[in-house]
Amino acid sequence: MDIEQSLSRYLSGYTLLKNQLNKLSQEAIYYKPTADSWSINEIIAHLADTEAHGYVMAKKIIAESGGGVCVYNQEIWSAQLFYDKMNYQDGLAQIQILRKNLYEVLRLIPPNTWDYYIYHPDSGKITLTEWIMFYIDHIDIHIRQIKQNSKSWSSMNKKENV
Repeated sequence: MDIEQSLSRYLSGYTLLKNQLNKLSQEAIYYKPTADSWSINEIIAHLADTEAHGYVMAKKIIAESGGGVCVYNQEIWSAQLFYDKMNYQDGLAQIQILRKNLYEVLRLIPPNTWDYYIYHPDSGKITLTEWIMFYIDHIDIHIRQIKQNSKSWSSMNKKENV
């Protein structure tokens, strides 16, 4: 793993996400392609919670390597924590500050710290290297989901305007 490249990709995840959202109307952000899918607003609420969870996980790996970590159920959190009612701009701000703060820590750690780890109840041993790759990929996965929601929204509006 190239640490500098990974750190850069990790930090830029917020910018990529924000740039994608800047292209969308408010209606598109709150649009649900199906009753069972998440709106873009709900995706951002999920990302904000995942970012907070990941922030604590990374710090636990760095400061208390070898320990365990708690998990959460994203579907239950979405339903019980009102993801559909959250303000996506607040979620974006949370993602930005958590990534920036953690980036500042990650760029200062000694190289051997990337081998530190935690135990996840479902995934087993997770090193800091594996952790950062997951969080880089996680934003990318949801940016693709946002693009798909946006495409669905555009298609629906074209049909209605014909």
